Amino acid sequence: MENKKSLYRIYRPRNLDQVAGHENLKKILIAQFENKTFPHALIFSGQRGTGKTSVAKIIAKTINCENINHYNPCDSCKSCLEFNANSHPDIYEMDAASNNGVDEIRNIKNNVSTLPSISNYKIYIIDEVHMLTNSAFNALLKTLEEPPTHVIFILATTEYTKIPQTIISRCQVFNFKKIHKEALENKIKEVCSFENIEIDQEALEEIFYMSDGSLRDALNFLEQTMTVSKNLITAKELQLVFYISTKEEKIQILRNIFDSKVKDIINYFERANEKGVDFQSTTLGLLDILKEIIIFKMSKSTDTLKILNLDELKEFDHISLKQIFLLSDNLSNSYEKAKNSNISYQYILINILKTIKSFETLISVNENEEHKFNNKQTEEQISKVNNQKVFEDQIQIKEDIIEKNKQNEASEVITNKIDQEHEVKQSSNYNNDFNQTNLVGEEQKLEEEESKQNLTDSIENKIEQIYLIESLEEKLEKLQMAIMYKEIKNINYELQIKDDDILNLLIGAEKDARKQISDHLTNIFLINHNDKNKLSDFICFYNVKVRAANYQSALIVAEDATTAKWINDKLQDLTFRDLVQKEFKKNFAFICIDKKRWESIKEEYQFRKKISLLDTEYKEINVDDFYNNLKEVESENIYLERAKKILDIDIKVVD
Repeated sequence: MENKKSLYRIYRPRNLDQVAGHENLKKILIAQFENKTFPHALIFSGQRGTGKTSVAKIIAKTINCENINHYNPCDSCKSCLEFNANSHPDIYEMDAASNNGVDEIRNIKNNVSTLPSISNYKIYIIDEVHMLTNSAFNALLKTLEEPPTHVIFILATTEYTKIPQTIISRCQVFNFKKIHKEALENKIKEVCSFENIEIDQEALEEIFYMSDGSLRDALNFLEQTMTVSKNLITAKELQLVFYISTKEEKIQILRNIFDSKVKDIINYFERANEKGVDFQSTTLGLLDILKEIIIFKMSKSTDTLKILNLDELKEFDHISLKQIFLLSDNLSNSYEKAKNSNISYQYILINILKTIKSFETLISVNENEEHKFNNKQTEEQISKVNNQKVFEDQIQIKEDIIEKNKQNEASEVITNKIDQEHEVKQSSNYNNDFNQTNLVGEEQKLEEEESKQNLTDSIENKIEQIYLIESLEEKLEKLQMAIMYKEIKNINYELQIKDDDILNLLIGAEKDARKQISDHLTNIFLINHNDKNKLSDFICFYNVKVRAANYQSALIVAEDATTAKWINDKLQDLTFRDLVQKEFKKNFAFICIDKKRWESIKEEYQFRKKISLLDTEYKEINVDDFYNNLKEVESENIYLERAKKILDIDIKVVD
């Protein structure tokens, strides 16, 4: 039995014209060939199967060609013939994955000084160069910086970030991106033509999705499918080998999504998962179909259609662009987050089900908006203008509240002062003036109270509007800001948490507890995204990070000090604490600090641990006592506390 060469080896490009994609990169290389200005060292980085090694070989062959034709080698001179026979004495290929030691690099250093045998240049191609050891990189460094004029290095890597900056700074870097769709499909068609086999467009699309921009992977998929196909490769043949979703299956998935057929969608995903379907490829295919639906709906043009026909497009005439955009966003997010994950199927399915649930809200909102527009167009416009002015800049709301409180205090001071003056004067004339001034003060107070009430009402209106926002992330961010600014004026800024309480929690921290609480907080917003009451109750916990936890308490870190104080203040409220207790099914203490203090606490923890001043045993806490004692405790200066423990003396700060 003959050992047949793989397609990617048979059809490896022999010149730059045969290289698929990378048009900008090829322009740069062609200009260098034409000007005969070759860099002494190059780095080719990028995803596997995109042509790094192939282009490196083409450069080596072209540079040493005796009769170069513009920028392509002649394939007839002695140098080209030796290269084609894989026996060129001046072109060296080394796989750094298996030859990554300092000895191999020393051999190169010893050989670079000798002149080429039959060509103008000695060329060293080092593949997977990131696999070299640190010692090997150091040994290569000087040679790479100042090589002899007859030596050129070409380094190829799939992990550019692992190459030391000292090496990178001495090379020209070329980034090989994923091969774009048209170039990859044209190359597959070209190979099929040489192999005397046909392939339909749907199969081409699926091979592109599966290969993820890698031509070598695409040719391997093609070669495997050719074993079960006679004269024509279709999506059915691909499905026999790889089990991909066909075009009809993808269209049916979209039908079921827009028709809210939840049971059918779940059944399909379960069956597909059992058969080993590539859900990443399926998701990309769904996005391509949605793209064509959007383009057709917005332009009514069929010029760019490659997947759907007019009859298939008509099935989605009744679907709004808002629904399609929402589904596209959720699919894109799920594809990005579930990429290379073993739970991609569950994540994509959950996002689809979440989208269907959002459709119900979207349709309901649209119906309400249409009804309001027909009946209360003028009122709605006025309301929108007023609310927009109030929430044009959320930061201004906080400043307004603080400013109005200052005005109230100033007004009271002025009124008290006037009262005292009129008591001393004891005059009827002054009494008349006092009554007039007092009346003005009362009117001013009423105006200020009315203004504050209007502001509060506007915030309440805005909170109701926020629930109609489609994007969950945007909804949660705006809702948190709105409710915080509504409650911020009542925050008790005297509440403090001891550093020792935080350090004690870190000592008793348990990894499983931290993960459990972190997941629980995340699920509150994912699962209850349409529950107004639930979101409002727990919105203060949105976007906080759980840094440590045990069975009694958890340390959470907020973005800023104001948010941290807001959360700690809310936890003083017994009603809110009861909600938290019911949600987590236990009496639980949340300690909230801001990022800046978290960095300080980490530093203190490491310092105490280093000098053996850190307590080794966790001290259990009483949750209710912990919250009650917050009002009585002032945070001691962390450096003063450190000095006390190190010096073992009682230090007092005096004026």
